[in-house]
Amino acid sequence: MKDVVLVTGGCQGFGKEIAGLLSNKYQVVILSRNKKELEKTSKELKCDMYVCDISDVKQVQSSVDYIKNKYGRLDVLINNAAIWKTGELDSNSFNDIAEISLINIVGTMNMTKACIPLMKKENKGKIINIISIDALEGKSERSLYVSTKWAQAGFTNSMRKELEKYNIAVIGIYPGLMNTSLFKNAGKEKDLSNAMDPKEAARIIEFTLSLDNIVLEQVVFRNLHF
Repeated sequence: MKDVVLVTGGCQGFGKEIAGLLSNKYQVVILSRNKKELEKTSKELKCDMYVCDISDVKQVQSSVDYIKNKYGRLDVLINNAAIWKTGELDSNSFNDIAEISLINIVGTMNMTKACIPLMKKENKGKIINIISIDALEGKSERSLYVSTKWAQAGFTNSMRKELEKYNIAVIGIYPGLMNTSLFKNAGKEKDLSNAMDPKEAARIIEFTLSLDNIVLEQVVFRNLHF
């Protein structure tokens, strides 16, 4: 049986490119709260799917139960789902703060927590957290997004130490600007002329998974000409 790979935020952008590249070799299951787009992408990529809002604990557990019942195992979790918000802090609403924290931080933690028992059962696994190069530097008018990415980085580093005794690798991916719908989904226009092609960036995830006895703990990359 093929290794089972779960990709959150898998119906568009970087998550879709990752799922598409991995679908030939792995049994890929993509998650998204957008049912219509999820069904369309699942059909296009010929991969499995489950509707899930990662900020909802019940939906998170239900998606993992679905994988457990159907496949009996989970080999790789790719925490890719995220939202983006910009603007000076006092221009963001309290709801903005809650929403981005629930999805980018709490959602990542909850999905990881729900998946760990399946990996412990097999005494192996890989958890790949798609973070951002913004987790390595502060940026003006981006305090909400940057803060969540710093939190993801700290979570990744801690989980790496916590899970290594179970033969579970935790990998932090820190990409620079990519040409995805992240900004459009937030209702913002952004110059993406120098952004990376997510198809090319997805090859880094494929390579990371191909390694057996070597773990790339942190991978930082950006456009050469940015």
